[in-house]
Amino acid sequence: MKRGLISWMLAALSLATSLIAQEPGEPAERAAFGAALARYRAGDYEQALKAFSELVERGGEAVAPQARLNGALAALRLLRSGDAEALVAPLTGRDGWRAEAAFVLGMAARQHGERAVVAAELPDAEPMAWVMATKAMQRSELQLREAVRLRPDWPAAVRNLERAIRRRAEVEAARDAAAPKESKKEDAPEPEPPIEPPASEQPPEVVIPEVATAELSARELEQLQERVRQQQRQKVRGRQQRSRTGAGAGRRDW
Repeated sequence: MKRGLISWMLAALSLATSLIAQEPGEPAERAAFGAALARYRAGDYEQALKAFSELVERGGEAVAPQARLNGALAALRLLRSGDAEALVAPLTGRDGWRAEAAFVLGMAARQHGERAVVAAELPDAEPMAWVMATKAMQRSELQLREAVRLRPDWPAAVRNLERAIRRRAEVEAARDAAAPKESKKEDAPEPEPPIEPPASEQPPEVVIPEVATAELSARELEQLQERVRQQQRQKVRGRQQRSRTGAGAGRRDW
């Protein structure tokens, strides 16, 4: 991550050099601006950000753009990308300062991207970490392209646009390399249809095993024999009745 942040640090220094000479016009504002700038030059970025933020809060919409931009640079030095974006957001629609605002937004997006890259390389990384990293790098490149379009003669913007293009390609390559390779899935063979036996062949006989029964008592045996005798007598009577009915139907009455 440190190597990835060197580019924006150098760019921020270039931007600060181009802005710090343009101090606000009001005496009180100039004094406060000078004090904040001194802290920035001394490397006390925390106090510099605080001082520039107070200037912005007091001045509101009328505050000099330099206060917003230098405060954003201090925020970038502290890796507080969100604070930097908030400070320069009002300048994106202000004539004469759109290029500088786009530059800072490009640097902030780069920081977001570098943090996402570090998160994506962790063993337990979230599935969307690489997506967030590549999108942030793409935003960085787009913002820097806008800065160069508005100020094509700005060396810091041109240099950092070139860096952003290279870095985006590196991150996308790392994302592709980290993506799990799709295993080749062979088509599962279709189940073979059941083999029908030839029509001439009969299916094998199913043998039902005999079930052993307990011996009947004398009383149960007598009842069973009586039931069989009744069934036999009923069959005999049935045949006799059918025989008489058939004989009667054969007589002729004439």
